[in-house]
Amino acid sequence: MLKSILSALAIAGYVQADRASASGMGSMMGDMMGGDAPDHEGMRAMMSPENRGPMRTGMELFQVHAEVHRKVTFLPNGIHAVTISAVPHTVALLQAHVTQMYQRLAEDQPFPYPASRSVPVMFAHPTLYQRKLDYLKDGVAVTETSSDPEMIQVIHAHAREITRFVKEGMPAMMRGMMSS
Repeated sequence: MLKSILSALAIAGYVQADRASASGMGSMMGDMMGGDAPDHEGMRAMMSPENRGPMRTGMELFQVHAEVHRKVTFLPNGIHAVTISAVPHTVALLQAHVTQMYQRLAEDQPFPYPASRSVPVMFAHPTLYQRKLDYLKDGVAVTETSSDPEMIQVIHAHAREITRFVKEGMPAMMRGMMSS
């Protein structure tokens, strides 16, 4: 489920990821906190064949967000998040989503997602933070850490975004798209 949520988050920032990369680390937080509304090109990229898997799992997770429970521990250098469900299909979605998103980060394949300000920054700077995924029988445990103070802020912001998605579902995503 987290992976699906991450996929959904990534759509918001695909276009912004190029800008964040070009502007360098010094303006990373500015890029994350501001930005333009998603354009037609970004929306087409979001629905391209190579992005349909993460998009599909993300949208399914929004539909079943009430079946998901999430606990985030904010660490001085990042986060530890446990995201679980009692519903086997939802567990499979969570595990698939996180796996897909971490694979895309490792392969430098940004995923456009207009509802997130943190995902484009994470995709623009994947080597500035470490990711650890543990599969649980009922979900996933993710630890993301960094020694870079700005990236730590991005990791914290991303955890808060995902938590809102889990709590509120589609309305939280739509608010994210309107404020991006």
